[in-house]
Amino acid sequence: MEVTLEKYQEINDSFKGKSLVFHIGSDAGFYSELNNMILAIIYCLRWNIRFTLYSADANFKHNNGWTDYFLPFCEEITDDFHHKYNIRYNDPFFYTHKLERLKYLLWRLKHKHTYLTSDVFFKFRSVDFEREKINIPELELKGNLRAVAGSIIDLIYRFNEKTYDEISENIKKIGLPDEYIGFHIRRGDKFVEHELEDYNKYIIKSEEMSSIRNAYVFTDEYEIVENMRRDYPEWTFYTLTTSSEKGYFHQDFLKLNVQEKRESMVKLFSSIEILKNSVLFVGTFSSNPGMFLGMYMERAYGIDYDQWLLW
Repeated sequence: MEVTLEKYQEINDSFKGKSLVFHIGSDAGFYSELNNMILAIIYCLRWNIRFTLYSADANFKHNNGWTDYFLPFCEEITDDFHHKYNIRYNDPFFYTHKLERLKYLLWRLKHKHTYLTSDVFFKFRSVDFEREKINIPELELKGNLRAVAGSIIDLIYRFNEKTYDEISENIKKIGLPDEYIGFHIRRGDKFVEHELEDYNKYIIKSEEMSSIRNAYVFTDEYEIVENMRRDYPEWTFYTLTTSSEKGYFHQDFLKLNVQEKRESMVKLFSSIEILKNSVLFVGTFSSNPGMFLGMYMERAYGIDYDQWLLW
């Protein structure tokens, strides 16, 4: 049996007991939100929970949320209760105002069979879930979490026509060769989560594995590209990063207007598509784009961790 979106939707909609409303775009950068959504979808399939989505207030939205960029894959919930009360980490005692707490508790009482994001967040991010051998025979999904996640990405990560065309235009203008290595080198506010890695490590790792000397560099700091071109003249580096980019800071992204956000998102998607099509990817599994590509690609390697891991 071929695993198709239609089959996923049929299986998902057959779960009549519990359901989950997953709030995407509530807190972090896009690939952090997406990675957690992928894990939540797998968790729901594993435990027969119907997966639904709330993205009406997503921090990456242009007009609608998820469907601004992607094709729909499940029911979308529009109840604005989820804007405030459906978050990654939640506790009714967080709401110091009694009316707020009462509204939250009454909704929970009325929707006793509906999970919010916080109800399952630490379950699908647990060490036990990461190590579990997953078997969902209805969709012929079987294997470890990383392998199953790659199959889910194939099902739900599908751009709408407008976004696909914009991505294609971005990729066309840099004239990539047929074969190239993909690098993701994160700067900006990444130092808050993990030590920043020296760009030389990316070159060392790739030269151990390939004779290719063409590379696409996805980075948020243009100086990285300049330094690589200076230090490795035998390499040819391609990038969509512009000379004005000095590092990604999520709080700055949130201040952009909707059109600027869309342009930023499409550029981000363009870089990820380029990396997905590389001969091999060298990045960091401690970054969310690296975690995402590690789920999708077999030839994905980290310079921070030897193996893919939940991040």
